[in-house]
Amino acid sequence: MKVSANGASIHYAVDGHGPWLTLAHPLGADLSVWDDLVPALAAHFRVLRYDSRGHGKSDVTRGPYSVAQLAADATALLSSLEIPRTHFAGISMGGAVAQQVALDAPERIASLTLIDTTAGYDAADADLFLQRAATARSQGMKELAAGTLERWLGERFRKHHPATSERIRALVAQADPEGFAAACEALAAFDVRTRLGEIEAPTLVLVGENDPSTPPAVARRIASGIAGAQLEIVPDAAHLSIVEQKQFVTNALATFLQGTASNV
Repeated sequence: MKVSANGASIHYAVDGHGPWLTLAHPLGADLSVWDDLVPALAAHFRVLRYDSRGHGKSDVTRGPYSVAQLAADATALLSSLEIPRTHFAGISMGGAVAQQVALDAPERIASLTLIDTTAGYDAADADLFLQRAATARSQGMKELAAGTLERWLGERFRKHHPATSERIRALVAQADPEGFAAACEALAAFDVRTRLGEIEAPTLVLVGENDPSTPPAVARRIASGIAGAQLEIVPDAAHLSIVEQKQFVTNALATFLQGTASNV
């Protein structure tokens, strides 16, 4: 299904019944990255997933993008679907978008779950995103897919789950180069580290213990910056903990959400 939101056609899917729960995916992926978690979550929540601008089946508009723009897309999608308030969970880029929505439209957020993400990148990491943007535009996504997979999934998981690993690699390899590059530019400029104290929604921060991209130290800084935030380390997981440790993440998310469900 698609709706027009903030000047772009946004592809989305809805599953289940109950309080709304919105899921935002990482850079270079699409809503299918949440597939394995949806059945359990949809038993208790009405789960909204969507493809971010430039990704999946949503429009690839001219870049560069900004995280504020991607957050406005999410808020416009909620308005188009007449969702006044939602739990919001985002991983990696989706976690950046989640923080921005909580800052720009706090009345829409019942709770926040931030998974393997950051509140802002230092200069060296920001430069890496700009380099990836340039590579995507000049050489295409296949040049980036293998390195992305190594950061996202641990070596042992890749060895023992080759089909799942290949599905994730192919997802990145098939991403639109311009959409990916424009989103890379958004992440390079993203920084809300000094604003975390403004977030008032109940917040859960999850991070893979072996995440090389946004390691536990980064997650601890986010959790310490948001009053009352809970922090959980996902064992034996790299950057894509929702795939590598789907049961742990599902349980942690469900427990947290059921404790805050009265906020919707």
